[in-house]
Amino acid sequence: MKLSTRLRYGTRAILELAKSSSGKPVPIQWIASKQNISPSYLEQLLARLRKAGIVKSLKGPGGGYTLAKKPEQISLLDIELALEGNLSIVKCLDDLSYCDNIDYCIARTVWEKMRDMLVKFLEKQTIADILEKEKELLKNKKNMRPRRVRRRK
Repeated sequence: MKLSTRLRYGTRAILELAKSSSGKPVPIQWIASKQNISPSYLEQLLARLRKAGIVKSLKGPGGGYTLAKKPEQISLLDIELALEGNLSIVKCLDDLSYCDNIDYCIARTVWEKMRDMLVKFLEKQTIADILEKEKELLKNKKNMRPRRVRRRK
């Protein structure tokens, strides 16, 4: 199972906006270059996120994007729903007419449980949580002593 490019890139863009604590709009070109995302693709993602009320945009000189909510109010599920419209892991969960075996398919119950667990997980993971994990990672990396390399004689 793979997460969509939309979710991965959209999350990375939102993380960049959250790190920009100045409150000033962040230009799309800056986010794109920092995250190595195509500016035109990023623009499409940010438009969807703006429509969902996750980011705000300001046009003109000095324009760009800012978060519309606090990082602790934005979950990965919010981003997924804004960018994908739903959390679809198999078609039969979204479209009951998709499969003739819907009434007695035991596998469907497994897919439902998997989707429900994934929804709960994504709901709990906020942008603030991810930023906190990044801080811990950087702190731990900074505190690590360089390994002494022994040379063979």
